[in-house]
Amino acid sequence: MKKGVGRCFGTFGELAQGEVDDHPFLFTLPVPLRSQVVFVPQKISAVTSSRPHQEKMIRAVELTLDRIGVRAGGRLYAQSQLPTGKGMASSSADITAAVRAVADSFDVQFDTSDIAGIAAAIEPTDGVMYEGIVSFNQRTGELLESFSSPPELFLLGYDSGGRVNTSDCYEIKREYTAAEREEMRQAYEQMYAGLSLGKTEDVLTAATRSATLNERFLPKPFFSFFVELAARFEAGVVVGHSGTVLGLLFNTKDRSLDKKVEEIKKLIAQTAGWNPFILTSIPFKNKSLEKRSLDPFKKCACQIEDFPANLIKEFEI
Repeated sequence: MKKGVGRCFGTFGELAQGEVDDHPFLFTLPVPLRSQVVFVPQKISAVTSSRPHQEKMIRAVELTLDRIGVRAGGRLYAQSQLPTGKGMASSSADITAAVRAVADSFDVQFDTSDIAGIAAAIEPTDGVMYEGIVSFNQRTGELLESFSSPPELFLLGYDSGGRVNTSDCYEIKREYTAAEREEMRQAYEQMYAGLSLGKTEDVLTAATRSATLNERFLPKPFFSFFVELAARFEAGVVVGHSGTVLGLLFNTKDRSLDKKVEEIKKLIAQTAGWNPFILTSIPFKNKSLEKRSLDPFKKCACQIEDFPANLIKEFEI
């Protein structure tokens, strides 16, 4: 038995989320912030953690050990750049990283679909175990589609404040009107086509449509202002559908991108008093990031600004 290490990137909300024909879906928006878990196997049967409130990771380890067919326990050590209660898939990333850590410890190769199944058995999950942007059934863990060549985007991300219990959000079924269901179907089809065909405008428009459809279920301050900015600056609105993050997406090929971002940052600071905490290109280069140590935010492919230190889970081992 050896020490195992697992890692997983998080998300900034979702590009779109809802249901079509009563089947739930979400489109992931991965960002280069991640969770990392170290699993130290022990001969005792219990699984413990170095920090409190990590029951979901412990359960993930127990399910993974059972799947492998190993009677053993161990101790978990975790660190994360992903704040909780914000809609950045912190819990899903923790669970995925924990499964990968156990698999690494016992030199077992898991299919990504196996990891998704374990995660979905614990709670509704984001599709963070899959690389890149995917569409995903968050309740069953089923991969609906992966997009190998999505358009290149730029994210200007904010936190609207507070925390949301994601589990509570999923326990409350969102009731949509017939008109909203049709709008959601169109947003789904537009997002799917935009990601499949590399049509940036469709992706941005569909993201705004999804965010607007779900705004009444989890209102965010200054949401309408962000919609106005998106229309004015040819951007899209992206939100945590069960979280507090709120941002704008841009076409990275826009020659006026830098100028637009700087102007928008000033307008939001003046109107909302907010500063962005993440600015990043999407997709990012996963492979090079995976090899780096988790030195908080150093040499990251994104820029992190002014995020409250008390929301970042510290590492101890």
